[in-house]
Amino acid sequence: MPSGTGSNKIILFVLVLGTFMTALDATIVSVALPTIAEEMGEAGHDTSNISWVLLIYTLMLCCFILLWSKIGSTRGYKKVFVTGICVFSLSSLAIGLCGFIDSLGLAAIICLRAVQGLGAGMCVAVSLAMVSTYLPPEVRGTSIGAVTLAASAGSAFGPAIGGVLTTFHWSYIFFINVPIGLLCVFLCMRYMNVKEDLPTVRPKLDILGALLMLLLMFPLIYYLNVGKDIGWTSDEGLLLLLLVFAGAGFLAWWEPRAKDPLISMRLIRDRNINRATIVGMLLFMAMAGSYLLLPYYLQFVQGYETMQYGLILIANSVGMMASGPLVGRIADRTGNNRVFVVAGSLITALGFFLMTMFKVDTQLWFILLALFIMGAGMGMALVGSTNLAFGYIKEGENGQLSGLTNTFRQAGSSAGVAILNAIFMGSIIIEPTINLIPGFRHAFFAAVLISMLGFVFAMTLKDRPKEAPLSEE
Repeated sequence: MPSGTGSNKIILFVLVLGTFMTALDATIVSVALPTIAEEMGEAGHDTSNISWVLLIYTLMLCCFILLWSKIGSTRGYKKVFVTGICVFSLSSLAIGLCGFIDSLGLAAIICLRAVQGLGAGMCVAVSLAMVSTYLPPEVRGTSIGAVTLAASAGSAFGPAIGGVLTTFHWSYIFFINVPIGLLCVFLCMRYMNVKEDLPTVRPKLDILGALLMLLLMFPLIYYLNVGKDIGWTSDEGLLLLLLVFAGAGFLAWWEPRAKDPLISMRLIRDRNINRATIVGMLLFMAMAGSYLLLPYYLQFVQGYETMQYGLILIANSVGMMASGPLVGRIADRTGNNRVFVVAGSLITALGFFLMTMFKVDTQLWFILLALFIMGAGMGMALVGSTNLAFGYIKEGENGQLSGLTNTFRQAGSSAGVAILNAIFMGSIIIEPTINLIPGFRHAFFAAVLISMLGFVFAMTLKDRPKEAPLSEE
């Protein structure tokens, strides 16, 4: 563990703020897309062009997480994080300016969103690794909980904040990142003065592994996002699946042979690490899918305006913030995480089960209760599973686990959106009048099943004895 004199609270604040900001931009744009499309002359046309403003950010964020985490472990996590914040903030400024410079159109916005996604990926990739590198072990559980919840809360707050800022101009949803980014960079340079234990001889970067990961992740995320539009079994869809399987096969063949692999095979083979990671992936799958559908239920069934339903959705984040930090503090004292993963998965499933009861005349208090319970369970399980996995790493593996964890979560989010949206669209009743309730009921029940699958994996986990040294296994 490196030594240093940095302020722990400020370091944690920076990591939470950076994680929240990058997660926020994955959803904050959604409410502004119609406005951007109209201003860019895309209104009334095929939405495939404007949809790339959302999709390209997710693609660039997901595809390179493991690469950034690997670079961070050999070049320094602080360098990667600060670089990511700078890239993210500058590209945000440029995207915002596109709203006031007529010569810059939608193509420029999409290209800049790709750059913004790369910067966001740098921050996401090393955030959890920096917790275990820059902060003392006795607060690791609490800190991991805070960073984990920041990622979830950012996605939840996106529509509400986006709705408010878009009332002024859509550019402000990007301009707001600039002062936040400058604050993060200043605090990083001022307080993150921990000396990282970097290898004296930098190993050669696994370029082939990075390319194979790109071959796997890009078509996978793209397929999950556009499969409904192009057809899941269309020629284009099947070609994307072929590329996914080819990338996975070549990656599985190459990584054990690489001198310094992008992915540690020990992490993949460790049953507690891989199962805890799968639990997180499943919960993000259920959560992301529900985040897609809940605004539609609150707007088109309940009749709430954008600002109103954005505030209602905060109940989910309140539940997370109520349970997550508490779980982290208890885990720091006791070393017990499994019980929270198990209980959290069940409570999450309960929250989704209550959501299957949503109807046209459902009372607001019941909606808030269901969202709060789902969020509380999610906070317990995500913090517990992340903390449990980090308990099994060896010296120098925190960066790879950080990248692996976030890659699985991002892939799970994309899969959840695709699965729940497909179930929703396939379950709504069109004749004699449109009835959306069956679609919501079936989709949320699918989230119950996904959460229960997480519970099954959680039952197989085992806490590592707190006194066991990290290098023991």
